[in-house]
Amino acid sequence: MTRYLLDTTFLIDYLGGTDDVRRFLEGHEEAEFATTAMNYKEVAVGRRLDDSFDPERLAAAFAWLDVVPIGREHALAASAFEAELYRSDDHTRRAVDAAAADLLIAGVADAEGMTVVTRNVDDFEPFVPVASY
Repeated sequence: MTRYLLDTTFLIDYLGGTDDVRRFLEGHEEAEFATTAMNYKEVAVGRRLDDSFDPERLAAAFAWLDVVPIGREHALAASAFEAELYRSDDHTRRAVDAAAADLLIAGVADAEGMTVVTRNVDDFEPFVPVASY
C-alpha cells in the first residue's frame, strides 16, 4: 500500500475544497495518508494570520490524517539532505536555512518510506519520491 505524506500546500487546498485535492484523494482511496507536525503547524500559522484559527475545527478537519511527530530518525535523514545542500555549489547558506522545514518534512518521508504530495515538487524531488496533484 502506498503511503503519502501530505505537504502544507495539500492541507491548505484541502481546507479550501479544491477539486485537485478531491480528485487526488478519490484516485488514491486505498492509500494511507499522513502529515507531519511541521505541516500541521504551518497550517495553524496561516489560520492565525487570517484570524480563522480554531484548534477544534482544525483538529476535526484533519481527524482522518495521522500527524507524525518529528523524531530522531527523521532528524538524521534530514541532516543528510541538509549536508548535501551545504556541499553543493548551487545553494547559499541562507537558501539552505530557508529550506529547514522542508528538509525535516523530507526526512520524515524518507525515514517512513512515504511519498510527499505537494504543489512544490522542486522542494522535495531531490530527496524523496514526490507526487503532485
